[in-house]
Amino acid sequence: MSHQIYAKIDGPIVMIGFGSIGKGTWPLIDRHFEYDRARFTVIEPDPAQHGFLREHGLAMVETALTPDNFRAVLGGLLEPGTGFCVNLSVDTSSLDLMKFCREIGVPYIDT
Repeated sequence: MSHQIYAKIDGPIVMIGFGSIGKGTWPLIDRHFEYDRARFTVIEPDPAQHGFLREHGLAMVETALTPDNFRAVLGGLLEPGTGFCVNLSVDTSSLDLMKFCREIGVPYIDT
């Protein structure tokens, strides 16, 4: 079955959180966007989600974002002016993440 591709995402894609919303969002990204799957990374501290991520060959960072580390963690994964940040976590400050992504010129979407 062929799916419509709506856009191409150049650069890395970082998904924060991979609970039930992430499991529903990732297939939509995978079907409807052209992107380099090798540059897709999930930030997910919950070990219960890691088996699914490994099973589907998705790169992951096994840490929780905190006010003290989010700039370093995201700064190591995102590239200024390219890519995409998808925040699906309930335990992070959306405002802080939005401000950071805006500073580095990376599009950001949040649940």
